[in-house]
This record gives sequence, C-alpha cells and structure tokens, in this order.
Amino acid sequence: MAKRLKWKEYDYSVQSGPGNSWIYRPVLKIVVSTKSSERVHVLAMIDSGTDSTVLDASVAESLNIDPRACQKVRLGGIGTAEGFLSTISLSVPDMDIEMNIPIVFAHHLPMEGLLGQRHFFQRLKIRFEKDINKFYLAAI
Repeated sequence: MAKRLKWKEYDYSVQSGPGNSWIYRPVLKIVVSTKSSERVHVLAMIDSGTDSTVLDASVAESLNIDPRACQKVRLGGIGTAEGFLSTISLSVPDMDIEMNIPIVFAHHLPMEGLLGQRHFFQRLKIRFEKDINKFYLAAI
C-alpha cells in the first residue's frame, strides 16, 4: 500500500518584475544554521531549473561561514558565477522538516535563495498550481 502524503498548501508570493510588472513566485520561508551559529531565516524560491540549493553569500556571512575554508564551485545556467560550498542545516519550520545538505553560496543572486532539484526536490514532493497561484509540499 502506498504511503499517503500529507500536503501543505502555500500561496505564491507577489514580487516586482521587469517593467513595473508583478510576478507570482513559489517562495518559501526556510531556516538555515550551522552547529556553531544562530539560525537565519531566508526567503527562497523553489526552482526546478536550479540543480542545487543556492543561497546568497550574505547568508553565509550571517552564519559565520568563512568562504576561504570552503570548496570553490562554478555555477552554470544563464551565464556563470563562482561560489563556495558548505554543508549546513536547512529546515522548513512549518512542516517540521530538517535536512543537512551541501549548499552553494554565491554573490549577487536575484533573491536570497533558490531551492534546487538535488537534495530539496529529492526530499519533498512538490506540486505547482500556477493557475491558482498555489504550491504544495509533502515530505517523502
């Protein structure tokens, strides 16, 4: 018998877009932390076009992560960017989900974070319903 999933409903967030337009995006409040740091709240977009979870380098600074002590990585996609890799704890507080995963930190992201396919999509089932500006998450 298949496991019955318990879905949590979220509204898309309205953000300013190009040309004074409004764009609806699947943005989720997450909490990130290291063993020796404070918890930092981040608004991150669920992005099926991003391979890994990527957070702005300012979040690493808030967590007291030294980029010089981390592995350097190159991000592809539209253009390229350099970043650094560190394993941290990422939680979705209102779903009581916590995971220790490698996170790429990079400068000048278009938002605080992007939740990508590897790790985040592997641990959660995600359903987008753009026509009603809702998205749903369920723990796998």
